[in-house]
Parts: sequence; C-alpha cells; structure tokens
Amino acid sequence: MLNRRQFITTAGLSALSGSSSADGGGSPRAGLQIDDGNILQGGHLFDLARAYKVMDEEGLDALIVTRPINFYHFTGYLDHLAVRMDTPCSFAILSRDENRPSCVVMNQFIYYYSVADSDFQWDSTVNLFTGWGDKITTASGENDPVKRDISPPFVFSSKDSKLNRGFEMERLNALNKVIDKNPVSGSAQSALVKAIMDLKLNNARIGIDDQVIGRIIDSAAISARTIDADYALRRIRMIKSPREIELMKLAATVNAEAAIAAASSLRLGATLHELRASFFSQCGIRGNTPLFMQIDTIMSEVYNMEFKEGSGFAIDAVSQGLHYTGDYGRTVFIGEPLKSMRQATDAIAIGWGAVREKLKPGMRYSEIKEIGRRAIKSAGYDLAVAVTPHSVGLCHTDEPGRDGVGAYWQKDDLVLEENMIISVDMPVLHTGIGGSAHLEDLTLITKDGCEPIHPIGDSVIIV
Repeated sequence: MLNRRQFITTAGLSALSGSSSADGGGSPRAGLQIDDGNILQGGHLFDLARAYKVMDEEGLDALIVTRPINFYHFTGYLDHLAVRMDTPCSFAILSRDENRPSCVVMNQFIYYYSVADSDFQWDSTVNLFTGWGDKITTASGENDPVKRDISPPFVFSSKDSKLNRGFEMERLNALNKVIDKNPVSGSAQSALVKAIMDLKLNNARIGIDDQVIGRIIDSAAISARTIDADYALRRIRMIKSPREIELMKLAATVNAEAAIAAASSLRLGATLHELRASFFSQCGIRGNTPLFMQIDTIMSEVYNMEFKEGSGFAIDAVSQGLHYTGDYGRTVFIGEPLKSMRQATDAIAIGWGAVREKLKPGMRYSEIKEIGRRAIKSAGYDLAVAVTPHSVGLCHTDEPGRDGVGAYWQKDDLVLEENMIISVDMPVLHTGIGGSAHLEDLTLITKDGCEPIHPIGDSVIIV
C-alpha cells in the first residue's frame, strides 16, 4: 500500500513519463495536436447563420457584447485583461445587416500586444482607444463622434530599430494599418459611440450583455434602444459551428484523459484532496484549465476523506481547453465493489445506452428524461436516477432560460438541434448503496442521430 506522499509522487511521475492515459500517464497528446492552424487565428467562432436567425426571431438589429466569453465567441480573442479586472474592457458589435461589417472596439495597448501579429485574422472593422476615462461623446454638438477626441497611440520607443525583432515590427505595422483607417479615440466611450454611429445603429434595437453598454448609449443621447441579450446569446452559443465542434472535441478528449489518468493512479490511503489535485495536475500538463472535480457527491474543498478497499464513488470532472468545456463522469471502484454498487452502475449504463440510441434532432429534453428512466425501470432496477440533459460549450451549462416564478431562472424544455453538444448527467439519487454512481459523456447531435466527441471507453474505472 502507498502512503499519501507516495501517491502524490507516483501520480506525478507517471504523468510526466509520457505513458498512455490508460495506465495513468499524462502524455499531453490531445492538448497539443492542433492540425488546423487556422482554428486559432481569430475571427468569430459562432455559426453566423445561426446568429442571424436568432437575431431575427428576437427582433434585434445588432448585438454588442463585452463579457469575456461573448467577446471571445464574437472575435476568437479572449480579453485576459477583462478576465483579470472583471470589468468591461473590449466590445464587439454584430449588425443584422449583412452588408455592414462587424466591429471591434478595444484598447490600443491590448490590441498591439495581444492581437496585432501576423497569425491573428479579423475581418471586423477595428476602433481603438487609448484611455478609459469618463468622457462621453454625444451624438451632436462639439463632441460629435465625427469630431471626436483623437489621441496619439502609445507604443514603446525603440532604442535601436536595427535590433527590433521581427514580430515587434509586424505588430507596429498592423497597428498602423488600423490607425490609418480609424484614428485612435481618447476614451472607450468615444470609440464605442463612433462605432455605433458608423454602423448606422442610431435608432436600432440593440441586444447587450452588460449594462455599462446601455449607460454609454444613454449618455451619448442617441435613440438606440438596448435589451438584455443573455437569452439570445445563449441560443446562439447552443448551436456549434464546425470550428467550435473541433475545439470541443479537443477540450473533451483532454478532460476525459485527465480524469481517467487521475482516477487510475489512485491508491489506498489517498485522500479526496489528493485525487482532486491529481486531476488538476493531469489537466494542466495536457493544456486544459481545470474547473472542478466533484468526488462522491462532495464538492466541498474543506471536507476530506481517505479511500479504502472496496470504495465505490462517482467523479464528475470538468475542465476547459481553448476556453471550451469538457465534462466527464464515471464511477470508480477500488478493488471489488459491493453488489449494490455494481447494480447501480449497471443500471445507469443501461439508461445511458437507451438514451444514446434515441438522441436526434427534434427530441425534447423531457423525452430524454423519460427514455432513460423507463429503460432503467424496464430492466428491473428500483433506482432513482437523475437523467439530466444540458448543453455544454463555453460554459458548463450553456443554454437559454428565462426568469420564472419569483424571478428565478428556469431553462426551457429545449428541442435538440443539429450541432448541439449536450451532456446527459446520470447520477444515482440514492444513499445507502455503499457509495455513489454517475455516468456522463459529451455527445454531438448530428443530422439524423448523435456521436460522442471523446472516446467513451468503459462505464466504470476499476483501480
């Protein structure tokens, strides 16, 4: 038997040794195998036809977003400054008019050091600004956007241009090309209002994802009406573009590999904290960012326990790769499981198999629940199982919902559509069976059925 220190050492060494995921190793294969370099070269990630369809149905003339996941979805660039500061830093605009280009409004310093290189491609018009400030540009008068405040761009001065590296010159040239088309504004507010005016959205019905956008528009004295666009944006994100599907496959495969590697390296005497840390480590060496691992229905970071011979417990492992989410659930057995636990895992495997055979466009969430529960009952198992579908993408649960009773958010009874990626959570809702059981995989809805986006493997992990 390994003690705790030996557990950590063994898990770490196997992870770095380059052995396969099946034996607990951590070769960072999937996280680094990006065959199509264009997948990371910027531009909108969403399905443009889907975005236009949703905008038509929601009565929106334009969308303006600033929150990091939405800005990333619109541009292919995650504004890390916005993530760190938790405040609006960049804006992306999509007009419903197909003849008008999309637009990006961002700080010139961020653009220069994050976007303006030869490998990053944007078809959008770019409006830059130098400062945040509190200046609000109005639609008329001396602060008219056409006569807006213009600020010189900031770049580091060169000590010796002969010693400038190639990418430094490429960035400067790219910046100058943008500035030649649109002089740099002195504030974010001025730049955003200028972009709205240029796109002729003065009187438009605009969906927004942050109230700061509405305040800027109101202060600029233009007639555009702003509407909370969370529902519309979730509807757009729910259907994946081909590019998003490839990113999801990478993220999901790495996430599953990391979870299997961590669970397979588990030994007697190890603790819940150590298993969670092992999963986080396995994600990291493969290029994913870990979000959480629920173990034996325990999410607490305070509670801890040791794993013993005969332990049977569920894991629910979630991480992100290139900002898309992997979600993977299994039951782990250490040694010979109790009969009651084996029955539980057999039951949910039957339920998930029945669901997977039926998944296709046109099916409702409520039908998925009924298929899984009916299959388990018909097989003779007296177990309560939560058959819970949810869309997965840039968020763990990425699907539309509305304010319900008491203003509490409730998701719709959604209808499956082609190019949705869903998870169907199947945890056993009983205690007193000697542990906990769970089964979960990510599945792409195809034209006439479904297919997994990561290797399925066994329904249990036996250590």
